[in-house]
Amino acid sequence: MRSARVLIADDNSDIRKFLNVALTQEGHQVIEAKNGLEALSKFKESEPELVILDISMGRPDGIEVCRRIREKSEVPIIILTDRGADLDEVMCLAIGADDFITKPCASQVLNLRVGIQLRRTKDRKGKQERFLKIAGLELDVSSRELRFNNQAVPLTRTEFEFVNLLMLNPDRVYTREEIYEAIGGSSEFSSDKLLDTHASRIRIKIRDAGGPNTLIAVRGIGYRITAK
Repeated sequence: MRSARVLIADDNSDIRKFLNVALTQEGHQVIEAKNGLEALSKFKESEPELVILDISMGRPDGIEVCRRIREKSEVPIIILTDRGADLDEVMCLAIGADDFITKPCASQVLNLRVGIQLRRTKDRKGKQERFLKIAGLELDVSSRELRFNNQAVPLTRTEFEFVNLLMLNPDRVYTREEIYEAIGGSSEFSSDKLLDTHASRIRIKIRDAGGPNTLIAVRGIGYRITAK
């Protein structure tokens, strides 16, 4: 796994120490922030390649910090939560986070998830610019924009990777494991509910733009996108 500049923001000094040690042992350069304001300031100063945010920091909390970062950057963002509630999962997706980890977690899990996000970023940069079209949908892989009949369909980073994978081979059924890998997750540490939430949000966004229901769930296997 390549080394990277990682910004960690948590108001708990013990958690920051754990994250720092775990990431440093893997060769990463760690920048610490103890609250949301400091996180935003250090993000601007250090231009990290990955950000880890505690969801329940003092104001601004991790949710708000994630929103502000996502307005100006596509840097991978991992949210830390110690609640494990479904609401947190949905909220993380809604604000544009790429992954979330429930505390406490093992250092091996942390570094696995960090490595997945860094590899995905590298793979994305290596892709050639192209347009993918199906059933009135047009995906601009270069600008990462999805449109239906010139109507914008806003996607989070994770949703883009989901749609991009399926549009590469229309009507092919992709397994949940293949989709987890494409969106930067891991089937070992992710839930089917989380993947289904991604799919549901994509369907709603396409529908709101006037598009068809082209994202199809295949029971017991995964998903496909169809032109029919």
